[in-house]
Amino acid sequence: MLICTVALVVLAGWCLDVPLLTTLVPGQHAMKANAAIAFALSGLALFLTQDFVPPRWRLGPWLSIVVAGIGAVTLGEHLWSLDPGFDHLFDDPVARAAGWPPGRMAAPAAFALTLLGVLGLLVSTRRYLVLRETIAMVLLAIVVSGLASYAVALASKIGGPFAQVPLPTLLMLLLAVLGWLSSSPTTGLTRVATADTFGGALARRLLLPSLLLPVIFVFVLELLQSLLGLPETLAFAFVALGSGGAVAGLVWWVASLLDKLERQRMESALLRNDADTDVLTGLANRRAFDGALASLLHGQRERDNTFALLMLDLDRFKSYNDDYGHLAGDQVLRITGQLLRASLRPSDRAARYGGEEFVLLLPEADAAGAREAAERLLRAFRDFAWPQRAVTVSIGVAQAACDDTAADLIQRADKALYAAKDAGRNQAVLAVP
Repeated sequence: MLICTVALVVLAGWCLDVPLLTTLVPGQHAMKANAAIAFALSGLALFLTQDFVPPRWRLGPWLSIVVAGIGAVTLGEHLWSLDPGFDHLFDDPVARAAGWPPGRMAAPAAFALTLLGVLGLLVSTRRYLVLRETIAMVLLAIVVSGLASYAVALASKIGGPFAQVPLPTLLMLLLAVLGWLSSSPTTGLTRVATADTFGGALARRLLLPSLLLPVIFVFVLELLQSLLGLPETLAFAFVALGSGGAVAGLVWWVASLLDKLERQRMESALLRNDADTDVLTGLANRRAFDGALASLLHGQRERDNTFALLMLDLDRFKSYNDDYGHLAGDQVLRITGQLLRASLRPSDRAARYGGEEFVLLLPEADAAGAREAAERLLRAFRDFAWPQRAVTVSIGVAQAACDDTAADLIQRADKALYAAKDAGRNQAVLAVP
């Protein structure tokens, strides 16, 4: 919308013969009428390629072809001295005084508009990602070169061919390139710049300084020579000092960003670990267990991965608390966490289910493997030298079935656990499929 608005303002300036509207910057070259038309079409094409536009109105590729055509025709005028008769339709006193055709845009602007049309065509048709990213980088280089030329011109020197490109044209070109890139935020350069990663954060913070620093250095160099009369070698020495300081500043900025992101990552990991960990036993809590179980069930449905669930309950834990106190009971729970971690494979997951109940997830374990793990746990509890009196555990074992839900699997393991309790405790019972 901004591209179209500025382009229409410039066209109104040409039609109403208001020079200020055609230049937008007093004393600068006017944006040519054909360039304004091309930008208006490019902005409209950008709008018509969005997903909320009905399919029958998606004329973006065709409008982008017209934009490329406008730039190519003007480029042909420069390269082969073609004269389609449009150059004198709109009078530009500044261009006429400089000896240029008053209605013809500069060659760099024509080349840039040709590339802009091709970029819009490739983005709207979602083809040739590498080519369109390359075109976008070339267009950004043209913008930076043009801004650098204006920096030289502001320092009272000739700015080179890019200084012929009006400043509003350069800014509109920059806006159009960013608009086309942002219209596909999940691909290419924009995917990196919008990603919630270190690379994305780095791109967002350093892209603008990297575009502006060359312009600033050129301006400072020319200004030191023209206004202050410094010798070229001394001016270069000052610019080198400034560029070194700028690079050091960027390095410091990146280092600070890295430090900040690393601290945030560590804090996030600690918070995530705290949210998923039972404080007393150091095992996973119910929330983490639910997530791990859901992941294993999904893997079983998608890839036929088998796994087993063990449900444990400390035998006569209430009487232990009554006899020795809750502090002693807490110590038993902590020791239980240690025994579970020591008895399981690295891929297994132990969690405190609630109170004195614990659950274990055994990936890639069938009924026989789960039963063997349960027997290993029973021996670990029997062999441990408990501080007050021996503590045993009852275990319900259930292998996951292909059509199991989380509730189904937990219910089978729970029934097997109660069967172990009814059979005299201190043993493991395998659930019936």
